[in-house]
Amino acid sequence: MKIRLAVAVAASCVGLGACTTAGGTPATAPDVTTTLMATTEPAATTTADQLVTTTTLDRIAEIEAIFQDLEVRRLQAIMDRDEDAFRAVFANEEYAERSVGAIELTNVLDASASVFSVLEVFADTSDCIAVHGLTDTTGAIEGGGAGDTADYIAEPSDGTWGISWVGSGWRCDGPHPFSD
Repeated sequence: MKIRLAVAVAASCVGLGACTTAGGTPATAPDVTTTLMATTEPAATTTADQLVTTTTLDRIAEIEAIFQDLEVRRLQAIMDRDEDAFRAVFANEEYAERSVGAIELTNVLDASASVFSVLEVFADTSDCIAVHGLTDTTGAIEGGGAGDTADYIAEPSDGTWGISWVGSGWRCDGPHPFSD
């Protein structure tokens, strides 16, 4: 069962990203503590260091919320032409550097208009989440549409989840492609 959250997320040619106000911490960035959306018990929390076991649907909703927030922040940074905010959403500097060109190439209409859905979870640990996701960027970016699927990775960085390199099929398995 696919859960679509309208918390607004969109994808462009480089994947997911972020937006902040001035400074190093994104204004809307969730810290690595995230509220679980429990259906049969009170809400619990999870951190990057300690994951709480939940039902499959609850965890998928939580993962979708993480990726949606990253995408909305990335699109807002592009819309604002805010390179610092854009870089702040990435888990590693090299991937941010490779992605920064999207600021000039993408015309964002409404950062909150896109929707992200998890199709498959490849990895879900306290230090890496890898998914195959579907984005609907209709109304979010110029030329956007429904049905853009891709692999997405999030890793903790400076207390928040950040977008990481998917590269040539890397899904949290083995050394990171940008590690020394």
